Amino acid sequence: MRVLITGGAGFIGQHTANLLVARGHDVVAMDTLSPQVHGDPAAAVARFPGEVVQADVADEAAWSRLPTFDAVVHLAAETGTAQSMYERDRYQRVNIQGTRLAAIAAASAGAGIVSLSSRAVYGEGRVDAAGALLASREDDPHEPVSYYGETKSVAEGVLLDMVSDAAPAVIIRPQNVIGPGQALHNPYTGVLAAFLARLREGKPLSIYGDGRQTRDFVHVSDLARLVAWNIVSMPQLGDPRIINCGTGVRTTLTELAEHAAAASPSGRASLEYVEVHRAGDIEHACADLGRLSQIGAPLPEHSSAEAVADFVRASWHGEIAPSSAWEDALAELNRRGLAGGR
Repeated sequence: MRVLITGGAGFIGQHTANLLVARGHDVVAMDTLSPQVHGDPAAAVARFPGEVVQADVADEAAWSRLPTFDAVVHLAAETGTAQSMYERDRYQRVNIQGTRLAAIAAASAGAGIVSLSSRAVYGEGRVDAAGALLASREDDPHEPVSYYGETKSVAEGVLLDMVSDAAPAVIIRPQNVIGPGQALHNPYTGVLAAFLARLREGKPLSIYGDGRQTRDFVHVSDLARLVAWNIVSMPQLGDPRIINCGTGVRTTLTELAEHAAAASPSGRASLEYVEVHRAGDIEHACADLGRLSQIGAPLPEHSSAEAVADFVRASWHGEIAPSSAWEDALAELNRRGLAGGR
């Protein structure tokens, strides 16, 4: 089977492509090779185990230049939550228009499509009558608090409308995906690279807020296995599958920092708490994995702590932006009125 992977030269795409090739599939990537994502585009192309077509997923004409394919893995997206609050046109174009074109291409080819959405569609998630936090289930309402989350929510509906009964479809909503190969120079996606930069510079790890916020950190290889399983276990036409991807276990930001420090060569670091709240940030997130168990999909093999340790150890000697890049990104949000003290 030949699998087209949009955004295939990126972090998740590389892991997914290598797993698919190991399982006997051919892969081709469609990727803009954006410098914000790819510090070394040529190296990203060289690492990909198949053909890379440099093209924009939101450019309708670009789709006619692609080779034929039997399935689509749609990963291409703009992902920085905070950045989405002021780059709305770009996020709308890539995340909604790009998904529409990917769905049309899959439907035209009669090819199954696996599309990545996001846990951001849930917003703050659920609480019970007593105020206790509950993991987000796939049938929960969409209540995004960032423009990024809004675009991913709209894109889900666009995908389902476009494929209709023409192609089988799967939507995966990952939690925070981490692991080796993650971008180390993009200050708009993920706190873990910022922790790594500060660890290497011997600085305290800066945590925005009181550190009690929770996330569900899933290893990229666990997401890749879930994508690969869905490629060969597509649902019936007209019966799209929507599933979470995570560990189902909450990790506080303080625990995240402690896991990162423990995996560093020194094994420790001091923590500092900064009274900052960025527009679009949420307090809590965690995935309910009940549906994965019900359908027999692969469950995660790594704990969040293991995923963090793997990222830090694999990335320690990589090229990374200085910690000032994250400080500059926060300053930009402050200038735009999108960040401030609580």
